Amino acid sequence: MTKHLLLCFSSFHVDTDPNNKREEEYAICYEQLLRVLPSDFNCRFIDNTTNNISDIKNERLKNVLAGTPSILYDSNVGETNKGLGELDMMVRAKKLLNFSDYKTISYLTGRRIITCPYVFDKTRQTEKDAVMSNPCLYSLMNGRAYLMGENLYNDMFFSMGSEVMLQYCVYCENILKNRSSGLGSEQILYNFINENQIDFEWIEHLGFIRNDWELSGNEYTRQEGNAQWI
Repeated sequence: MTKHLLLCFSSFHVDTDPNNKREEEYAICYEQLLRVLPSDFNCRFIDNTTNNISDIKNERLKNVLAGTPSILYDSNVGETNKGLGELDMMVRAKKLLNFSDYKTISYLTGRRIITCPYVFDKTRQTEKDAVMSNPCLYSLMNGRAYLMGENLYNDMFFSMGSEVMLQYCVYCENILKNRSSGLGSEQILYNFINENQIDFEWIEHLGFIRNDWELSGNEYTRQEGNAQWI
């Protein structure tokens, strides 16, 4: 059976959540992810804020991580630019895993509820080198759209053929060495795809739900008004 690899990124522990309440949200998201993830996908959870599962307080999250191979380390380079933190995790995963063993590699921001296997089905079925998107975000309470910017691709989720993902990792390694570039990860992804003329399939929607807690201020919270679908 052809296998696909999913890299699922997290930062469990951050200064804006001193009581580690995000752990429960990650547990909810990861439990749902494993419900909908097709059997021909291997998942690797990757976190950049803890070295050991024993540091996690939430038992549900512990159980998920204990049952799925994980890469854990405590060095978050994305404290001021979250996207760079995920790119660093991706590059580290490339050094520890053999991407060439897989047909595709998918990149997922972990703190999202994946409502159905749609994005994974598109990844399996595509005949192109990548699967990209840049959908609007909508408020779950009033349907208001939060429009996305131009000259960027959404990196909550995307997929690439394994050889293209290896190229992307090398591209990002060079950028991580120069963090003063000021680029966000969505711009970096856009630039890579277009500079290298990568042939990709476009998807209009992801079928995700997220908690954009920063709409409420600088401290983590879970409020209905912050829920968005993508």
